[in-house]
Amino acid sequence: MKVAMLTYSLKPRGGVVHALSLAEAIQRKGIEIELFALRREDQAEQYPGFFRKTSVPFRIFDFKWHEDIRERLESMSSAYIENLPLDFDIYHAQDCVCDTALQRLSSSNRLSAPIVRTIHHVEGFADKFLDRCEQEAIRGNTWKITVSNYWHDELLRRYGIESTVIHNGIDTGRYPFNASEREPFVLFVGGMEARKGLEFAIETIEILHRRGSDLKLIAVARPGFRGVESKAWFDHLVERCGLTGKVEILETVSDEKMVELYTRASVFLLTSRMEGWGLSIMEAMASGCPVVASSVGGVTELIENEKTGILVEPGDVKGYADAIARLLRNDSLRRSITERARKKLDRYSWDKAAEKTIRLYEKILGAG
Repeated sequence: MKVAMLTYSLKPRGGVVHALSLAEAIQRKGIEIELFALRREDQAEQYPGFFRKTSVPFRIFDFKWHEDIRERLESMSSAYIENLPLDFDIYHAQDCVCDTALQRLSSSNRLSAPIVRTIHHVEGFADKFLDRCEQEAIRGNTWKITVSNYWHDELLRRYGIESTVIHNGIDTGRYPFNASEREPFVLFVGGMEARKGLEFAIETIEILHRRGSDLKLIAVARPGFRGVESKAWFDHLVERCGLTGKVEILETVSDEKMVELYTRASVFLLTSRMEGWGLSIMEAMASGCPVVASSVGGVTELIENEKTGILVEPGDVKGYADAIARLLRNDSLRRSITERARKKLDRYSWDKAAEKTIRLYEKILGAG
């Protein structure tokens, strides 16, 4: 069996992290697999490969960047259509861009192999053309994987489409568990796009400061797919909230530095308006960092309120602040949450995800 795994980027976004980790686990099972990714043609020197090393062979196809997102989506799809080798047994897309390209190859009779699509979430796209790309791709004739029971049920309810649930994994060995010796800062990891709610995290710190706290916020956040989100806008919000010097926004962080931040932060804060699953939550849980998160999407499967983290209604900045304050003043609650959270991760691994994915591949190829 030869598998092609496709993703839209080389950068450490959720779908890319998923593609890398799953492909590596599939390779460990003895399956021949290759990764394919897209890159802006003007960023070849900046991104010679994925954001971290991988044992899986990969190829990169360059595309021409366009400010207009319709033209950019077309350029990205075309890069795959014009360059992707067509001799694999199965093709696995991690996003609507790759999915669209594969479906176009299939509909033109150039590609006969089956297509698998992992759906991380089906809403929250700020751009209408990107949302249309996702909606059209979802309705295509592909085998669907969803990363949570929540999105399995939503896919069935909204579109009448069945899917196979294969949860994300976590390599807990990469994250040293440290339930003590934490530093006075809150960690946010996500994009600058509206779906991630970075402004809520900033406003939460403002509330805590008004209450006398001296907590900092370190936000690892880069512009989203549209590329129009501006760090300057968030810097202005920080200044307006009177938090100059108390909020640090990092657009580029090495994989090693990311692990270090998880092991140092007092609390991990996820303020998303919508989330497919939350790989960053798993990384925080593995590191012994207590989680405060929005009660949205697949997050509620990972976080059991008051047991493996604290859930807050999305956008409730006072609720986020209250939860953080509770964790910082209640050592018993903090300790029980981090211990239970780390134990819960035993249910999830990339090897388990790979086994389920390979079984699905075998079922698909057997049905063909």
